[in-house]
Amino acid sequence: MQRKKNIALFVTFLILLVWTIIFLNLEGRHSGLSLEENKFSVQDTSSIQEIRINGPSVSNTLSKVNGLWMVNEKYRLDPSMQKVLMSVLYQVKVSRTVPKNALDRIRDEVFEKGYRIEIIGSGGKMRVFYAGGNGISLSYFMGDDNIPFIVHLPGYESYVTGIFEVKENDWRDRKIFQTSWLGIKSIQITYPSQKEDNLEIIAKDNLYIIPGIVHLDTVALMKYLDEISYFYTDQFIDHGNFPTYDSLIHTEPYAHFRIDALGLRDRVNIDFFKAVPGEKVMLGVLNQDQMCLFSRQRIGTVFKKRSYFTVD
Repeated sequence: MQRKKNIALFVTFLILLVWTIIFLNLEGRHSGLSLEENKFSVQDTSSIQEIRINGPSVSNTLSKVNGLWMVNEKYRLDPSMQKVLMSVLYQVKVSRTVPKNALDRIRDEVFEKGYRIEIIGSGGKMRVFYAGGNGISLSYFMGDDNIPFIVHLPGYESYVTGIFEVKENDWRDRKIFQTSWLGIKSIQITYPSQKEDNLEIIAKDNLYIIPGIVHLDTVALMKYLDEISYFYTDQFIDHGNFPTYDSLIHTEPYAHFRIDALGLRDRVNIDFFKAVPGEKVMLGVLNQDQMCLFSRQRIGTVFKKRSYFTVD
């Protein structure tokens, strides 16, 4: 008796299972939604030659130029940003479909307010899709079928679309120059309001000298040259976006920094301005044009006085 009951239950289970499968297939066909997990991912990111990003607030083209990744053919692409972007394109997965009752609304939002992404390889277009989201946690990608899907990065709770919202300056390589102490020809630091602290380091006859200092602390000098051999900004900023800094550049600089070194196409000149009270960054203007922000704690090591290099 129990055996017949078990058989009946098993048959009932099979019938329900079959009907569930049929229902899901019909439902998928009816709605046009299919969960192809790798629908938007690029499995071979090394073949990517160009990425075009266009949206309401940005229009950037990241492309390989003579073997180097560039931003809008003007600036070197920051290596860490390149790594993050390629990782996103490789790992992004479709998580689930958007709710039916919100499909039309989300489709319109992604199309009108989202970002159009065009990924081009050596053989032509590899992917074209729109990216949008709620700006916090939910990201939607939508392809040529005009059906938005919720996407994610496995193992991460992140707003995937955020990578496409990055402005031009934040894609840029933040390195200003890189050399070695052996390649430095000269360094000049002048302080407009404290001229007695002006400093000049000159390479002469395979040695470094500081005019006016007889008893030079060579250990301190080598340490200083090594510290500034890799020089980078924490952030590039544009004129007109920060009124406080726009006003600050019309005041007298705190210091002028100038370096000439092997491997540099031109001398690097930076005007530094006193930090705004309460802020942890210091404004610099690179080559009389590009505004930059530097961590006060980090950049403070640049402004050495003559006494630092003098043996007691």
